[in-house]
Amino acid sequence: MVDRSGRLRTPWVPVMEAVRAIGPEELARRAASLNRQVRLAAPFGGVTSHHYDPLPAPLTASEFLVLESGLRQRATFLNALLEDLYGRQSMLQEGRIPPSLVLGNPDFLRSLHTSAPLPYPRLSLYAADLIRCPDGRFAVLRDHTGIIPGLGHALTLRRVATSLLPELFRAGGLRSLRPAREMLIDHLQRESHGGIIAVLSASISNPEHAVDMMDDALLARALGVLLIEPGDLAARGGAQHLKTLSGLLNVSTLIRGLSGIDLDPLEQGFRPGAGIPGAFGAIRAGVLSVLNAPGSSLVESPAFSGYFDDLFPRLLGLPAELATATVDPLKFASKAPFVSGTSLLSSPLLFRLYAWHDGATWQVLPGGLAFGLDQNAAPQSIRTLGIRTGSMKDVWVMDADEPHFFTGAPPAIEPPPRATFLPAANLPSRVADNLFWLGRSVERLESSSRLLMLALPRLESGTSLPRDVAERSLLARSLAQAGLLPADMASGTVSGRFLRQTLARRKPIAGLVKEVGRLVTAASDRLSPSMLTTVQFALNQATESLDTNEEAALPFMLGFAATFAGIAAENMSRDGGWLFLEMGRRLERAETLADSLAILLAAPSERLEPGLALGIELADSVLSYDLRHGGILMPGPVLTMLLADADNPRSLGFQCTALRRTLERLGAEDDAHTAKLLQREAVNLADCVTDLTAPLANIAARLRLLSDRVQRRFFTLLPEAHRLEDEEEVVTLAQ
Repeated sequence: MVDRSGRLRTPWVPVMEAVRAIGPEELARRAASLNRQVRLAAPFGGVTSHHYDPLPAPLTASEFLVLESGLRQRATFLNALLEDLYGRQSMLQEGRIPPSLVLGNPDFLRSLHTSAPLPYPRLSLYAADLIRCPDGRFAVLRDHTGIIPGLGHALTLRRVATSLLPELFRAGGLRSLRPAREMLIDHLQRESHGGIIAVLSASISNPEHAVDMMDDALLARALGVLLIEPGDLAARGGAQHLKTLSGLLNVSTLIRGLSGIDLDPLEQGFRPGAGIPGAFGAIRAGVLSVLNAPGSSLVESPAFSGYFDDLFPRLLGLPAELATATVDPLKFASKAPFVSGTSLLSSPLLFRLYAWHDGATWQVLPGGLAFGLDQNAAPQSIRTLGIRTGSMKDVWVMDADEPHFFTGAPPAIEPPPRATFLPAANLPSRVADNLFWLGRSVERLESSSRLLMLALPRLESGTSLPRDVAERSLLARSLAQAGLLPADMASGTVSGRFLRQTLARRKPIAGLVKEVGRLVTAASDRLSPSMLTTVQFALNQATESLDTNEEAALPFMLGFAATFAGIAAENMSRDGGWLFLEMGRRLERAETLADSLAILLAAPSERLEPGLALGIELADSVLSYDLRHGGILMPGPVLTMLLADADNPRSLGFQCTALRRTLERLGAEDDAHTAKLLQREAVNLADCVTDLTAPLANIAARLRLLSDRVQRRFFTLLPEAHRLEDEEEVVTLAQ
């Protein structure tokens, strides 16, 4: 930060002037806000140990020029070394590398040893950890050739810091990351030849298999590509395909956040639930590009660095431009300031810079990450030195003039024809499945809570009046139908005390809340940061309320359901994942309402009043009914409001209409027609007063069949089961 005379070095001058202008208290607040914003940018929404420092680590143009040349040479060398070790193995045959160093290394994947090079470089992404030594020269502390850590953080940190700390960026002369990022995206799209590009992360259910799931999610969002899990892929015809709502789509490029050892359980024999069967075969056949190729982490081993001085001239004909670090970085690395509350602390600095191969040469990102080294860490190898938690900052490359100019593709003479877009066509089936069941689970939580709030006070009354006995009997049967009471106890003799004991023992609401929380996490990459924060806050309140008892927590459950519904209605665009969230909600609400009304309306017309009253309350339509009909319960108006009212979002007809619209937009015309028929039947039932149980139970059963068909069509991707009609059976038997 300072030169030998104690004066600020040139790149630090505008930074420290801005720091003085901001002030220590405001800088501390900006640092806290920076960390909140970056964490919100991660769709997993989980707690992370990463901490982001608002002060950058600047590099002069001349320093970066040296680093850029050295990193290009080092990446070229490491790729050549990998190609040799997985190909001719001339370095082993010449005795330049001990065979035990390679063949005894668990990162050496024998099934990727090929007689001819792969169709693409084994090393396409590269990162290096460097320190600046006391003489001003840079030395490489560690190479990253397998999983490239932190690239998502680097691209996201710059974007968020620009809006939160504009004073630091006003001095100018800072090289932008945007042109380099766009070049990388363009290269990936060009090499994919129209196939799908995705960032492969570990499954949320197996987070220990990933290096940094948050980094994977940030990288996918920064590059505008899909974030997928191993379970989203299926092998067909030797290639890998993504299971989407429009079928299996070819995957051409994967940026992996999963260890190469875990990538193909069929050929490695490790952790069978973590990888992608058939991945190695697709890589060898050239139909799948994995960045970086499995086994490329072999040369990350610290034992290799001792042979680099001899191998550089042999493979490149030149000595290494960047030396490998041989000093203790805690003692000899240059230091930089880090924000700690309202003060600044000094810490040894580690730079991590990134490069990628564009098909012709290596491009180096004009920026990266810098980390503070833990000065209190126990002594260990300088190549495996731990990075202090809570010390990640942006690397700036100072350059007043951008050296490159980028232009877009020349305009076409005639605009290409617009293709018909099917909403959510490329949405992974796993994501759609999670959103579908998230909608169903939230509705199930709301309906169960509403039913319990209705039942508990009524079951407390011990009167033997005919109306009260009838209500208790109907409520007990409804509770059993919802799985809140054992079926053998569904009678009018159930007491409120017994219901509370059952709730305390079985904890059904807690189970529903847990399932909702799991699905919110699984579907978090389809929720914006503000949506995810609001939903998680409401869910945490609901979860904490269960510590007292489930009865006291019921209002919080309704509050969470209302928050979730409002967020979905006001913040989500009406395509993609929203269609499946909406479809799940409407299916669950329609099925629950049909089942409940089949129980509540199972009585002669002269004894329908208790069931009508309970139905209006369960549908949360008491106020609407009172305003329209003065609170006088009559079968016709009640049934119209519950079954046929197109303006009542709690009516059965409304659910079927909404369900039909979502299915039509998803191209499921036959299922949409089924929903339309169900809506007509619900409207026609509003004119009936008796014999409603069987038709309503039939509607509920057909809704369950519709749900099964939706799952087969969109999630399991199985063809519809074929059933022979009677005429076909006769013909078959005759033959």
